[in-house]
Amino acid sequence: LPFLTPILFVSQDWLTKFGYLPPPDPVTGRLQTQEELTKAITAMQRFGGLEATGVLDEATLELMKTPRCSLPDLATTETRRKRFVQAVTKWSKRNLSWRVRTFPKESQLGHDTVRALMYYALKVWSDITPLNFHEVAGNNADIQIDFSKADHNDGYPFDGPGGTVAHAFFPGDHHTAGDTHFDDDEYWTFRSSDDHGMDLFAVAVHEFGHAIGLTHISAIESIMRPYYQGPVGDPLKYDLPYEDKVRIWQLYGVRESVSPTAKPDVSKTDDHPVLPELPENRSTVP
Repeated sequence: LPFLTPILFVSQDWLTKFGYLPPPDPVTGRLQTQEELTKAITAMQRFGGLEATGVLDEATLELMKTPRCSLPDLATTETRRKRFVQAVTKWSKRNLSWRVRTFPKESQLGHDTVRALMYYALKVWSDITPLNFHEVAGNNADIQIDFSKADHNDGYPFDGPGGTVAHAFFPGDHHTAGDTHFDDDEYWTFRSSDDHGMDLFAVAVHEFGHAIGLTHISAIESIMRPYYQGPVGDPLKYDLPYEDKVRIWQLYGVRESVSPTAKPDVSKTDDHPVLPELPENRSTVP
């Protein structure tokens, strides 16, 4: 059917972008075969928790429209595979610095709120691993955090509202290692009463997972699932899904003060609607 052609084109583009299809090769004139396309759709459906039919049905197209992280789910091409294999790395040091270099330009969230949300999103990971995060000034932070639009010179251009909403670079010896970018065309929110907007804390927890070495995973309940799943609740009470804990422990081990089945101690917090002030030294060392 003629109306399917643009859908097919957009779908191929999407499947290539997120690692399910090798890109077409203009040198050899090689295009994706129907068999490859069916295989790619099946893999995408399986990873996304849909029925694996290999057909571009409504649920599949709907999932493709869901806001998500820019990083690929699978490594298909050789270059991407190399990049992805290198991605399964970790930081060799345990004390990491961070800085919000640029802030959202048109957000209801003030600078202090954005910094506090970054602090708590990093704390989710440092609470259970031997990693410690410290906010610093200046350009030498291990994890530089930016709010950027469209093409921002890193090979992962953003695409306006919706679509790809954020990405982060895996640990390594390249200068972008750990850097985390949020799409400034999104409407970033926190404790929003409606469904409008992207919850900054939820997306930050996911992206910082990448910044310390975790890849995407298909488990529906995982924070490392590539698709935006809405707010995850109060940053002070958020507890990582067990699957994510196990994966990060495989990389770094367990923080000495943590028992693998412990829940966060929420007895010291209350339901005050204002995000608490940052601690004096802005370090997540207990």
